[in-house]
Amino acid sequence: MKPQSQTLQELRASLLEIDTIRLSKEISETERETLELTAIALRDAERLAISKTQNSIIKALEAETAALNAKARDIRARVTRMNKTAKTLDKIESVIKTAVKIMAAIAKW
Repeated sequence: MKPQSQTLQELRASLLEIDTIRLSKEISETERETLELTAIALRDAERLAISKTQNSIIKALEAETAALNAKARDIRARVTRMNKTAKTLDKIESVIKTAVKIMAAIAKW
């Protein structure tokens, strides 16, 4: 597990605990206000952790996309080279067929 996701899990566990205590009827109004401020701070920290995680995921995806694009360019270049060979062979075949037809026509004379 990544440290960021572990931190995010810890933040969420803390938020759950604070929300449970904050909604309790046994605490004073001052404690409730303090817990509300703490919950707000934890939610801000949670948003920041999520943002950092998203940014790292986006950077990783961009790097993978660049690698995939490089592979795709390589594949297209190889296909182009292979097609040139096939086209050359097709032309040679056509020339040979024409030469055979000419020889067959000459043989008939």
